[in-house]
Amino acid sequence: MLQRLKAAVHHTVGKICEETSRGLDVVYDRKFMAVLTEATFKFSQTVATDLELFAKHAKRMTVNSDDVKLLVRKSPELLEHMEGLCRQQELSRQKRKKKSVASKSKTDNTFDTNEDSNSNL
Repeated sequence: MLQRLKAAVHHTVGKICEETSRGLDVVYDRKFMAVLTEATFKFSQTVATDLELFAKHAKRMTVNSDDVKLLVRKSPELLEHMEGLCRQQELSRQKRKKKSVASKSKTDNTFDTNEDSNSNL
């Protein structure tokens, strides 16, 4: 499974290099792409390990957005971006919850009306 993941990273790095080379009129060597793939993969492993440790330190089994924000805390722009994404996600969650409550109350009202009309029989 690890090899398949590494192959996927290599494919993605290759695609990104391909797209970038068209825009900049630059050619990337295959060895460069292999080294970039390896560095990307190692960095991803480090990030995953750090996130797991942050969650474990907080006595949680699940990595959450607080762990990600802790990871990017030394990059103010990235931290600000992550906080904005978290706010957007929370607003979306609240909107869905309001819609769910509103549709449930409409369903409940319809049900109550039916009960009332049946009780008059």
